[in-house]
Amino acid sequence: MEYKLLSAATAGHALSDGFVNLVPPLWHEVRSIFALTNAQLGSVQMAFSLVTNFGQLLFGYLIDRKHWHNVVGLGVFISAVFTCTVGFMPNLWSFVGILVASGIGTALFHPQGAALAAHASGTRRAFGMSIFGMGGAVGYAAGAVLGPWLHQLGVAMGMGPMQGFIFVLPFGLLLAFILHSYSRDHNPGGAQIRFRLREHLLPSWRSLMPVLIVMVLRSMTVVAYASFFQVIMGERGFAEMQQGWTLFWFVFGGAIGGMLGAHLSDSWGRRFMTVSSLLVSPPLLYYSLEAPYDLALALLFLSGFTLRAAESVNIAQTQDIVPHGMSTASSIGMGLAWGLAGIITPIVGLVSDHTGSLSYALSLTVIFPVIAAAVALVLPTRAVGEARPRAS
Repeated sequence: MEYKLLSAATAGHALSDGFVNLVPPLWHEVRSIFALTNAQLGSVQMAFSLVTNFGQLLFGYLIDRKHWHNVVGLGVFISAVFTCTVGFMPNLWSFVGILVASGIGTALFHPQGAALAAHASGTRRAFGMSIFGMGGAVGYAAGAVLGPWLHQLGVAMGMGPMQGFIFVLPFGLLLAFILHSYSRDHNPGGAQIRFRLREHLLPSWRSLMPVLIVMVLRSMTVVAYASFFQVIMGERGFAEMQQGWTLFWFVFGGAIGGMLGAHLSDSWGRRFMTVSSLLVSPPLLYYSLEAPYDLALALLFLSGFTLRAAESVNIAQTQDIVPHGMSTASSIGMGLAWGLAGIITPIVGLVSDHTGSLSYALSLTVIFPVIAAAVALVLPTRAVGEARPRAS
């Protein structure tokens, strides 16, 4: 494993996902500012999710096809600039537009960042991708706390809602430059082969579909809880920082679970880790909705830990299936899956508006991991060419 290159890609992932999660902990505030219904808020979340995630698929293909080099620093730069200025937008349309622009930066970073991480991981791709994934999850979790804190700091200084994000812009620009400078001499393996959809991707769709379905179903539950749980906390009267901590522990649990799950998959097999982790999480997710605040934090950590334990394992499986299009393969697991999952937010919002209970609407999504576990039974238990560990 090339630890320096893996560390650079992981740091970039932490930055990119940290900036992209400054706004989501404040969805309750956004709903109040623009007087949105839950369905309208879900539509805003979906627009942001679609660009952030489906954009990865487009950029992943262009990176493989056109041999784009060193766009990871540019992606972080775009994400930092637009996220940090979102609070200065005068109306809903400009707010959504600037939010979508920040998502383009995130979409640009992820395919090549993940390909760099996979290249740096050598033969331990699942474990290396779990380190890369942990960086993104830790950054995302940090954003869940940093966003409300910057918002409150800006308001205390007489600024408008979310205008305090501007204070971290210089930091983001500096680190984007450092990432650009470090990664410009590194390219993922396989760049000598010009990627072609008909030759390298389309013949693999039958193998890709089960793992994609698993990732989409799991991501739908993650997206629903990450988008609406803090809104429920806001409705119950908890402050912005307390809302942010709910998202922090949910995402942080996923980061730790992804690391441990990738490690255990080497011994227990990828299929076992995927199925078992998906089946453990639904009861934890369900009871977190009715639990007192402190217990809810613990349940969210455990549910994130179990629900996402096999996430990096499944991303590595997509890279195994499409070895000549590493950026495209990464964008399938990290972009397409999450983009398709984003359709759940307006649906949860509509059910909530119809029933009058956001908790009930959110609880319905715990069925998705169970369905995903059933689909995962057809997944291979090990990477192609990987030998089963010998008994000692």
